[in-house]
Amino acid sequence: MTLLKRFPIRRIDFIVGKESVTQSHHLIKVIADMAIFLEFTDENSLNPDAAVEMMEHIAAELQLLKNDEKIRVIDSFAEIAKAYRGDESDFVKALPDTLGLR
Repeated sequence: MTLLKRFPIRRIDFIVGKESVTQSHHLIKVIADMAIFLEFTDENSLNPDAAVEMMEHIAAELQLLKNDEKIRVIDSFAEIAKAYRGDESDFVKALPDTLGLR
């Protein structure tokens, strides 16, 4: 399965207060897509240790955000999760906790 089929591009625009967060929302969706790839790709295709190391790196970088930025990221993950189904949706909903943002 190609990445484009696995991670279809969906335009999701939403407003936080009066500020459009479309651009950052798309960047956060990229993080969600990468996390899904790292979590759900079988170990024959991706070294599990490398996947864990990358998830830890993503978490460390996101934990450096200011609190208001973390709140936006958390809200974005909740919104983005609606674009997925099943285990992938549940995984994206749990990303704020998985990545240590709460």
